[in-house]
Amino acid sequence: MAVLAAVGEEARAACRQPDPAAAVVCEINDRRAGRGLEPLVVDRRLERAGEAHARDMVRRGYFSHASPEGARVGDRLRAAGYIAEGLAWRVGEVLAWGVGDRSTPSAAVAAWMRSPPHRRVLLRSHYREIGVGVAAGVPFGGAGRTYATELGVLG
Repeated sequence: MAVLAAVGEEARAACRQPDPAAAVVCEINDRRAGRGLEPLVVDRRLERAGEAHARDMVRRGYFSHASPEGARVGDRLRAAGYIAEGLAWRVGEVLAWGVGDRSTPSAAVAAWMRSPPHRRVLLRSHYREIGVGVAAGVPFGGAGRTYATELGVLG
């Protein structure tokens, strides 16, 4: 058991990189690997949707899976070109924001993993793709980061 923990810690150390979105993907894939799940592949459309949602939440001061107008993750992923008519799909989304040491990619993933509903989304075996959006700032003003992570599978 200690060997597995050390390998996980080594993998998480490798995930500490300058690009926070890439670090989040790395950490999530490390957690999935530890449970025997396939790694998620970055999809640029999911990434664009996540980036736009994270920026929108910071700019307009809200924190929700729905925009003030009521647009939800499915709406955002249609607009980004990920979801097409006539094609089966499943998607999920996890959001986070933090200031100081709680704004790091590692802190965001750790918080999601401590939350049973967020952990279930991140560890669903049917998801194949991921896109992480990171915005400077937090929805309620101030320094920090806001994360919008989109997960999906098509077909």
